Amino acid sequence: MNTNEPITNPAQEPSGDEDELKKSPWEQEPMEVIYESIIPAENPVILADLLDSIEQAIKNHVVLGAEAAKALAAWVVHTYVYREREAVAYVAIQSPEKRCGKTTLLAVLAALAENPLVTSNISLGALFRAIAEAGPTLLIDEADTYLARNSGMRGVLNCGNTKRTAYVLRLARKEERHEEEENQQPRKSALVRYSCWCPKVIAMIGRVPETLADRSIVVNMERKLVSEKCVPLAELDATTIKRQCVRWAADHEPEVREWRRINLEEVNDRASDTFEPLMVIAEIAGPKWATDLSNAAKKLCAHENTEPEAASLLLDIMAAFISHRTRRLFSKNLADALRGKSGWVTFDVESREAVSELSIAKTLRRYHIRPGTVRIGAEVGKGYKWEDVLGALEHYVAKSEIGRKITELKEMSNLADEAAKEQDKQKEREGKRLAKVVAGAAKIAGQEAANAFEVTLQRAKDEKAAEEMELEEKDFKQELGITEGKCASP
Repeated sequence: MNTNEPITNPAQEPSGDEDELKKSPWEQEPMEVIYESIIPAENPVILADLLDSIEQAIKNHVVLGAEAAKALAAWVVHTYVYREREAVAYVAIQSPEKRCGKTTLLAVLAALAENPLVTSNISLGALFRAIAEAGPTLLIDEADTYLARNSGMRGVLNCGNTKRTAYVLRLARKEERHEEEENQQPRKSALVRYSCWCPKVIAMIGRVPETLADRSIVVNMERKLVSEKCVPLAELDATTIKRQCVRWAADHEPEVREWRRINLEEVNDRASDTFEPLMVIAEIAGPKWATDLSNAAKKLCAHENTEPEAASLLLDIMAAFISHRTRRLFSKNLADALRGKSGWVTFDVESREAVSELSIAKTLRRYHIRPGTVRIGAEVGKGYKWEDVLGALEHYVAKSEIGRKITELKEMSNLADEAAKEQDKQKEREGKRLAKVVAGAAKIAGQEAANAFEVTLQRAKDEKAAEEMELEEKDFKQELGITEGKCASP
């Protein structure tokens, strides 16, 4: 291959020519991204059947939950018509460790989506330039190796899901003169606006950053069991599905553009924006897909990544107020209640700060919750008011999460009540058993006493009878004139 010619195929790589490799990025020939040309299907496409086909294709090659499969099927179709809506959906694929199928899922989505551009590493400058120039569905793998420490890239990704705000500004070099001013010095820079707006997939080991997860369909991957079998990725033939997607998009772009805005209940506004373009596709597909995707969205958005970072902490504080059955809570009692709670560990994982009255006050101050002087009974001290906590809950925690926590507390309370009742019943049974034992012992003791009395009485009777017999014998002998040692004459 001649390295002096432009690379027109993303699959091609530069040769090992040393002179070419020594060139700076500005001196090397640019890569031109050319996507595969897809011929639309000949016949009109039934969207519900297309979505079913995509869902099944994903399930054939990857083990994942039913809710995620449905959301991803709608997302694939969304990549062909995303320009017709105000928001674009991201997909965040995360796994606890390697060999959980995240790269396989990313490859399946790349095979099905429109204009896929896959990368396992990308610089910040290449990120927005690739989007602006190539208009791709961008699929980023191995993001755990560079995304966490690159705040600039996270910022660009965060802004890229809404059409109105998906832009970054840069100064691009230009060498040009104004025709009317021959003596003017060449301009050294010019302000350029780049678009960051396109569908994206981010795959990584570990947890996706909170701000990205908040804009994404979060798919949690797990290592499949030996008993779970998948079709090899090499056998995936996406041609038919892609042709149908192209045909459907060409026929229905105006319908997608003019469809009413859909707001999902029981999820936060960001999650509703993420799923809104997918819900449009589901509603066009029919009531079954609309219901299934709505239920899937609620379950996927219930994932802990989709809530603000302090949500679990605020829920634990709510639980502390409920468990104490009070509208005022001393700081020391709140600190005791939070020690060992997952909410505090999640929120304060970076500083590892011990739970104390001061650390709680510092943390809650940003949510306008401040300690004050409170009175509980006759005691006065620093503490918190329920109405302040309630205000933060309403702003930063979804109602579904509050309801889930209250249900959990009720269940725990019911279990505690049942345990207490069972303990009371056990005590009652033990008391009855002890009473029976005592009564039995008393009965036995009474029987033994009665028997002893009978024996004594019998003994007394026997002794009395023996005395009477002796007296009778004596009288009889006297009557016969018999004395001891003598015998009466006849």
